[in-house]
Amino acid sequence: MLLLRFDFRRAPFSPASTGELYAAALDMAAWADGHEPARIVVSEHHAADDDYLPSPLVMAAAFAARTRRVAIDVAALLALFYDPVRLAEDLAVLDHLSGGRVSATVGLGYRDEEYALYGVDRRRRGAELEERLEVVRRAWRGERFTWRGRRVAVTPLPATPGGPLLAYGGGSVAAARRAARLGLVFSPQRGGDDLVAAYDAEAERVGNAPGLVFAPPEGLPLSVLVSDDPDRAWWELGPYLLHDARSYAAWMGDSTAATISRATSVEELRAEEGNYRIVTPAGARELLAAHGVLSLQPLCGGIPPAAAWRSLELIADEVLA
Repeated sequence: MLLLRFDFRRAPFSPASTGELYAAALDMAAWADGHEPARIVVSEHHAADDDYLPSPLVMAAAFAARTRRVAIDVAALLALFYDPVRLAEDLAVLDHLSGGRVSATVGLGYRDEEYALYGVDRRRRGAELEERLEVVRRAWRGERFTWRGRRVAVTPLPATPGGPLLAYGGGSVAAARRAARLGLVFSPQRGGDDLVAAYDAEAERVGNAPGLVFAPPEGLPLSVLVSDDPDRAWWELGPYLLHDARSYAAWMGDSTAATISRATSVEELRAEEGNYRIVTPAGARELLAAHGVLSLQPLCGGIPPAAAWRSLELIADEVLA
């Protein structure tokens, strides 16, 4: 399976405009639609200095309109920064528009700037998120109810009975327990027996199904580019990957997420052999054989679309052929 992730970070030295990156991503989604099975992941953050995507549902709708087969996942959907009734409506419309292909992995978020921007009290974030998700799910079941003095009625109901698939993201035992308590699939940022044990124990305690933990496979890089000359590609594109890596590291602090890098130079990033990889077509075939998925971030850090297309064309011609 191909996985294409887009967050639309744009390093200050990128010659591509934000509009050009959006347009290229839509064309890449159409390309992925012809190479199924494929999945597109679109991410969300706010008040970022480098144009990180703040409106993933809008972008998911655009992807859905340009494709017919690929699955589309909003990950993470920072649900605390939405009115839950409007969120239920928007996702219901997306469910119809996409033919049930859009899902969402809900996250709490971790940046103080975002909580301040939306006036959300971070101290109550867990309880607040659970309450808002319950509003969404009740609305999708067609219930009519009152929430905080507001009469809630959402139409149309989703095309998918009960609504689009919702998963829960995070990297802590508390996140695992919350996912289990809510009866959601848990999609953690890291693997770990502690997370699986916490999820299963809480699920059994409240009467939900255990075993719904899907962590990234160990050793799977999530930001891959393909080149027939990796040395040259690292020289040309490495600064974009480094911008992405350093930006996430600055935001995430001491996080234990499997994707985090502590590299401070292109050379260090390459030597890590971690989340960020530039591989030959043969290396891409090895990753695909080992993990069953080739996880791409074609426009990482604002990579110019022409350079990103060279990677995708090699994949089509020498990896998938």
